[in-house]
Order: sequence, then structure tokens, then C-alpha cells
Amino acid sequence: MSRASVRNKFILSSPSTQLVFSAIVSGLVYLVVFAIPFPLIRLYDTIPPVDYTKLTNYSQSGFLAYVFGISALFGFYFWAIRLAHPADPQYRTHWLGRRSTTAARFILLSSSFFGLILVFSYPLTAIDLFIYAIRTRGWALYDLPPLSTPPETLPTSDPWLGLAGEWIDAASPYGPLWEQLSLGAFYLSDGNFLDHLVTLKIISLLAYLGCGWLIYQTLRDHQPRWALTGTLAFAWNPLILFESVQNAHNDIVMLFFLLAATWLFGQKFKEGRTQLNPLLINLLVCCFLAFSVLIKFVTVMVVPFYLLALVSDQSTWRRRISMLILYGLTVVMIILVSMAPVWPGWENWAVLTAGSGAGRSLTALVILGLRDMIGTNLAFDLTRSVILGSFAIIYVYYLWQTFVQLQQSSSASPASLFMPASLRLAISPAFFVLFWYVLTAVPVFHGWYILWFFPLAVFLFPQQRPLMASVIFSVTALLIIPYFETIRVWYPLLLRNHFLGHLLGVPLLIVPPALTLLRRTSSTTNSEVSSVKRET
Repeated sequence: MSRASVRNKFILSSPSTQLVFSAIVSGLVYLVVFAIPFPLIRLYDTIPPVDYTKLTNYSQSGFLAYVFGISALFGFYFWAIRLAHPADPQYRTHWLGRRSTTAARFILLSSSFFGLILVFSYPLTAIDLFIYAIRTRGWALYDLPPLSTPPETLPTSDPWLGLAGEWIDAASPYGPLWEQLSLGAFYLSDGNFLDHLVTLKIISLLAYLGCGWLIYQTLRDHQPRWALTGTLAFAWNPLILFESVQNAHNDIVMLFFLLAATWLFGQKFKEGRTQLNPLLINLLVCCFLAFSVLIKFVTVMVVPFYLLALVSDQSTWRRRISMLILYGLTVVMIILVSMAPVWPGWENWAVLTAGSGAGRSLTALVILGLRDMIGTNLAFDLTRSVILGSFAIIYVYYLWQTFVQLQQSSSASPASLFMPASLRLAISPAFFVLFWYVLTAVPVFHGWYILWFFPLAVFLFPQQRPLMASVIFSVTALLIIPYFETIRVWYPLLLRNHFLGHLLGVPLLIVPPALTLLRRTSSTTNSEVSSVKRET
């Protein structure tokens, strides 16, 4: 039998085999390109900490390996999404259509396979994992609360202090729940630094898998046609895997609690099962929202949309306002009670100084363009005021739209065929607010910020623009790294002239996802809705 006939018979003819083939090859790429050359056990004690470009000495081979690896992973990722897409004519004839539970288990099992590979890989594009561990050491060994004391307050004799890098003078900007989780990891590892790092990575891996499970359960309950597509779009996304497991950012833990709140909210709308008391469900949703904020405070931006959605089933505005106050106080009290024992004081709270710099962002580009004309300080103040003011307008717009939809007697729309209107009332504005914040308003862009809104995009089917824009943003976020870190080193003019460097890099980062989200696709959406109506 010829090689071509073997390929056609055993690979191309079976969608299920294609999916397995994609998983195997993707796993090999993670292993060969991003894990084996950079083992955590060998590199974790490198002081000062290094990144991918330094580990490869800014070499052409390192650059090409990175670009090839990312491109290959996204290639198989797009192929897998196509296989799981319900519009695929083969969808109802192969195992993704007939045995969705089996397919979902395979997706989550393969995600575990990818994650386990990356658990033992050095964090290649961020040093946050080391900062988590060092701040926890200060708390556990020297009684230095991480929210009020930076790593520089640790004894100079501490062997790991050099891993703090540029964050040595910064106290923790995270919530007390995260610091408690890291403290628990410290004690589980018996204070061994490497074991502590691995334990933190395992926590991130479990949170990542938990997010995948919650996405599948939520979609299966309310959008079963899209359950596999949405789960795979999240779980196999290379950026999600790199930032969640390889770099082990605590954003994935924050996201887990937000998705838990979303899933629990959706339980009110399930049919054919004994329901919990709706008030109890709403209060539990508030608890999970508070837990998410207590990991990382950025979630506070979406809490108002969830609280408004929670009261949408109340018959009068008087009841809505009273319940809104109850739910709001629940979230606030959980946060205040948790913060009180470790409160650093307003003058020391690191969250308030987090926006004091700018880099790889629209803010940085505008500042660099203005500073020669009006001075750096004025350029920074003016740019920050204009961009944050513009984002405030965006935020108020979506808040107003939520109020408008809330007061309508019926918010039924084509999209509500897939997601309960009340639940969508929370998810849709939350996605758009976080997307536009990361795209335009963050002073310093980091790829892991995409985790904040990516899972919300998969809940907005059949509208596909949010997911498409999020995926494109994932691609540009990963591929822009070698430009800023390697190409600018090769061409010193781009490194010396920061404005020119950002003028080339920032549009490549933000313009493609912005255009993807803004382009019109109404005819596609309407045709998909019409198709579902015919089926139902």
C-alpha cells in the first residue's frame, strides 16, 4: 500500500483520527520545542531569571524554533476547531456528533497531556512564578506579609532573592486568597523552592483543567451544539496553555472562580432536574465572584454586570434594587473580611501603583510619540487620562446597555436560543469590557491578560466574532514576543528608537484582533440561527 493511500485511509478519511493525530503532533511540538530544551529542574535556579530569548542567545535557530512551534500549534489548533465545528457537514456522522461525551473526555484528556508536558518546563516568557514563591517565602519564613512588603525586605542571605528580578521592590498586587493558596503550596512542598514551584504549577494545571470542564458543562447545559467547539477552542489554545501552565500565572485561578460563578448561575435555567433555591444559587454566585476578585482584583470590573443579571428575574424595580443591594453587599463583605487581616494601607497597596509604567501597548505608543513635543511626564499624564477616559466611556456604554436590556419585559433574541437571556446579560458586556480594556487601555500589555476574556467569548455563540477576535489576539500576542525580544536586538535602531520599535510592534499586536471583532458578520450569524430554528 502506498504512503498516499495509507494517509487517505487512516488519517484523512476519519475526522476522529484527524483529531487524535492533531493531539499527538501538538503534544510532540510542546515536548520537543518548548519543554525538553528548557527543563525547569535544570534552569529554575538561574539568577537572574532568564527568558526564551536569553536562553537561546538571541540566535536565529531559537527564533525560528519559536516561530515554527507557535505556527504549528496554531495550525493544528485551527484544524481541530474545524473538526469540532457544528457547521462541518461531517459533524453529525462522526464521533464528535454521535458520542459528544467521549469526544469531550478526549479533549480534556489531551489537554491534561499538554499540561503535564508544560508543568516541567521552565517559564519561558515571564518570571511571575518565581515572584509568587519568593513573596510566600517572605511570609512563611520571615513573617513579612506579601501585600505590604516587597521581596527586597527579605534577608540578603536568602538564596532565592535574586530571582525577584525587576519586581524586587514591588509588594504583591494580588488578593489574599491567592497568597493563601501559595502559602499552602509552600507548606505542601515543605519549603523546598523547586517543589514549591512545581506545586504552584500543578495548582495552575488543575485550574486550567477545571476551567475546561466548567466551559464544557455550561455549554452542554445551554448550547449543546457548540459544547465541543467551545471547550476545544479554550483548552487547546496555545496561549492559554503557555500562560496557564508553562508560565503558571494566577490569572487562570482567578478565571476558574469566574467560570464557576457563570456555571452556577446557569443552573437556575436547567430543566428536568430538582433545582436549588434561586436565592441560594445567587448568593453562591456572589461568593465565587468575590473569590475571583480575591485572587486578582481585575474581576471587579465585571461584577456589576453579573449582579445586574442576577436581579433580572425580579418582577419590579423595587425588588431588583433591594436584591441588588443584598448581592452587592455579599460580594463587598466577603472581600472586606478577607482583606482586613492583611490590608497594607492605601499608601502601600500595590494595585494603585500598577499603572505607573507603560510598554508594548497603545498607551506606550502614544506616550513615545508625544514625549519629544510635550515632555515625558505631561505625555504620560495626558495619554493615560485620554485612554482611560475613553475606556470609561466604553464601560459606561455597556453598563447602560445592560440597564436598558434589564428594563425590557422580554430580552429574547436569536442568540437566546443558545444561552438564557439573563446569563447572556452578564457574559456579553463582561467580554467586551475586558476585551477593549486589554486591547486599548492596559498601560503594559502582557499575553496572559487574554485569559481574562477568552472563555467568555465561547459562551456567545452563534456570534463567532468574539471568539475569532480572541483567537487572533492570541496569535498576535505570542508572535509579537520574538519581535520585541529578538528582532529589535538584531536591529539596534529599533531598540534605541523606542517610538519606531513600538510603531511597528503595537499595531501588529492590536489591529488584527480589533478589525476581526469590528467587521460585520451579521449574515453568517442569521443563517446559523435560521438553521437551528429549523432543527428545533
